[in-house]
Amino acid sequence: MAGVRENTAAIEAFAEKLRELKGNTSHSFESIARRTGVSRSTLHRYCSGKGVPAEFATVERFARCCRADRADLTELHRLWVLASEPLHLPADPAGDPAGETSGTPGASTAGTAAEGGSSADDAPGEGGAEEQAAGDTAAAARRLRGRLPVVLLVLALLVGTAVAVVALAGGGPDDRAGGDEAPGSGGGALAGTNEQRALLRHPCDEPITMGRHDGCVEELQELLVERGLPMVVDAQFGPETLRRVTAFQVFAGLGVNGVVNDETKLALYESDVAIETPEEEELAELIREVFPGEDADTAVAVAACATKFDPLYVLGNENGTRNWGLFQISDSRLNDLRSSPLEALDWETNVRLAHQLWESDQSFEHWSFCFAGIDRVREEMAARENGEREE
Repeated sequence: MAGVRENTAAIEAFAEKLRELKGNTSHSFESIARRTGVSRSTLHRYCSGKGVPAEFATVERFARCCRADRADLTELHRLWVLASEPLHLPADPAGDPAGETSGTPGASTAGTAAEGGSSADDAPGEGGAEEQAAGDTAAAARRLRGRLPVVLLVLALLVGTAVAVVALAGGGPDDRAGGDEAPGSGGGALAGTNEQRALLRHPCDEPITMGRHDGCVEELQELLVERGLPMVVDAQFGPETLRRVTAFQVFAGLGVNGVVNDETKLALYESDVAIETPEEEELAELIREVFPGEDADTAVAVAACATKFDPLYVLGNENGTRNWGLFQISDSRLNDLRSSPLEALDWETNVRLAHQLWESDQSFEHWSFCFAGIDRVREEMAARENGEREE
């Protein structure tokens, strides 16, 4: 079972490197999960050696969150390749008895007997033909036992193919495979071959962009919701869908352009992205923890004004730049803060980045666009809070 031992050792070495990187940062599993778009339980499985990511992009997001350098990334990629190699099971030892092993005592004798050769002790007599046939049958049985794992594997593949054919025969071209299974569960829209993935088949095989309104957009929106990006599923590719597509491309490590091309479609079906968004109350609580005194209430009102407490909000500007996350931090500000869109879409990091911008001059000038309506936002928030208390 050397192959099993080697594979297990490779997975453990990969997991140990992940644990080492995590140990170099103060982030918890929950914090890293939000930053990488991978669930906390999945990250824990990877770090404990109970699983290996299907894509290195997931590993790279984890490593960058842990501030890994180029040497760490190179070593991590090497370990990931080794841990991802399929396990090749050796043949059953029963298929190679001691008497048939090359170089062992009696091997030549056993081979001669099986082939009906003429040795002094095994010269065929009256029952020679029957003995030779029995020897041939025994040898064939031993060979069959040695190949049994391969035979079982072939049979399993045949059965799996038959099941897939039956599943495909049961649905039309617009039907989605499976039901409401979760991402990565092996079912639903996130599993199966290209024939089962509507976005990869006609009429959805062309890039999907703003302004489209059909079943292809509905499929896209449902996939985004399954990945943890909440939105209204209305089959219309409007501004909200554009924002969610852009955010997903960031989490998946893709080129960010808001266009649903083949790369984005495959990532929607196959990537490990699973985003968890907090409730409005949790966001407001964190803001009040980070911002001091009376400025805390103003900061909460600014977040409500800028994005309505949407931590995944992305706004494109006319000059091609974007504003990111809860406090709508621009590309130029992220560059000044030495941060990135991925970090800005993490709500905890976004709040702390906003606090750094506020702290430079103790004002909210960076969000002056909210000044005109900030009093109205405060009144609405107060009315909502009073209504919740009455209930």
